[in-house]
Amino acid sequence: MDKNKGERKKCIHDGHRKRLIETVSKVGLDGLSKVQALEYILFMIFPRGDVNPLAHRLLDRFNDVATVLEASVEDLMAVEGMGETSAQKLHSLLEIYYYYTNEKFNSEPLKTIGDFYDYIEQLLRYKSEEELYIFGINHAGEIINGRRMAKGNINMVAIEMREIALYVSTTKVPAVFLVHNHSNGSCSPSAQDNISFEKLKGVFNFAGCQLLDSIIIGKDGIYSMARNSVQRVFNEGLEYLQSLLQEDQLKMLQEN
Repeated sequence: MDKNKGERKKCIHDGHRKRLIETVSKVGLDGLSKVQALEYILFMIFPRGDVNPLAHRLLDRFNDVATVLEASVEDLMAVEGMGETSAQKLHSLLEIYYYYTNEKFNSEPLKTIGDFYDYIEQLLRYKSEEELYIFGINHAGEIINGRRMAKGNINMVAIEMREIALYVSTTKVPAVFLVHNHSNGSCSPSAQDNISFEKLKGVFNFAGCQLLDSIIIGKDGIYSMARNSVQRVFNEGLEYLQSLLQEDQLKMLQEN
């Protein structure tokens, strides 16, 4: 291989990286195309080399950057250029984001249920796997100390008494919320959800703490088992806008 040609190619790649990094520094990822945004993310995984072809292959398979980040390690490894270690690193980037979000939450208590719903919607609405969290309610009525208790195929009744007792003893909270997501379905509770809620009330009472609610995040909204109703509908605003559009179109037809 021509040594000069290799050096020129390296300079081109280095210059491209530098320009992308400068662009993100000035205007953020929103200033990039979808491919460029994924390239920038891949810089974190591959410190050297041209990642543009890999970014194209990933988008060809997964269509958008969000789906790339949500993809399993096995699915990522099916793309040429993604080894096991690089796939694990790319897959872990969402964990870094959720860790940051949780750290921010735990640094300052949430004082209203609306703020809490905002937070858990952001935390769980788009998760591709089921996850179960516990949140404490302190004596001032503030929501604190969110902690993930399980991930994957969740069986809430299978939470170990030792884990519950440890959480209650370390946080010293008088009451808690449980929150989990239905990653591919409705927020409506299953029969197992109803059974688990009733059983876990007794478990928490035994640990010296009250289970106030078990909340479910689905693709369509947020459900409170204590209130036995949907508390937030995610597509409500879209339906409202669609209804306005239809009314406007109807008015135009009547005028014509």
